[in-house]
Amino acid sequence: MKARWAAAMAALVLAAACPGSATAIPSDASAGLFAVAQAPLTAKAVTAALSKVGAPYASGAAGPDAFDCSGLTMWALARAGIAAPHSSFAQFAMGSGVARSDIRRGDLVFFDSAGTGASHVALATSPTTAVSATDHGVMTHPIFDAYWGGHYVGARRLT
Repeated sequence: MKARWAAAMAALVLAAACPGSATAIPSDASAGLFAVAQAPLTAKAVTAALSKVGAPYASGAAGPDAFDCSGLTMWALARAGIAAPHSSFAQFAMGSGVARSDIRRGDLVFFDSAGTGASHVALATSPTTAVSATDHGVMTHPIFDAYWGGHYVGARRLT
């Protein structure tokens, strides 16, 4: 019994020591054991990007007060300790490809809305929504509505 209690306490201490990066979850409720599930690094990037909703668009800008699309993702990913280039085309070469049906929070999603190929990049906030710096400023938007879905190029997962 003491071993189970110690394991549960260790999981809770680890979760408390790393707020936002770990959550204690029951792994065997009948035995009272807990496991620690790590949140993906990109979750921090999504939180950072969402904190900039309403910031203005500026070509070539990478924050913290104004952004272009790849500047926003570069800035947000840096908050999570992930280095990214200031280019949507170069960001499209990062990570691994993700099927349209498997997009999840933190994936980079790409569109050809500003020219041929991966000319616009956003961070997925869910399987169907994203945050990006558009000509109208930093905003959340659907990934697959009539406009964005018609310009969808692909998605990449960094973690």
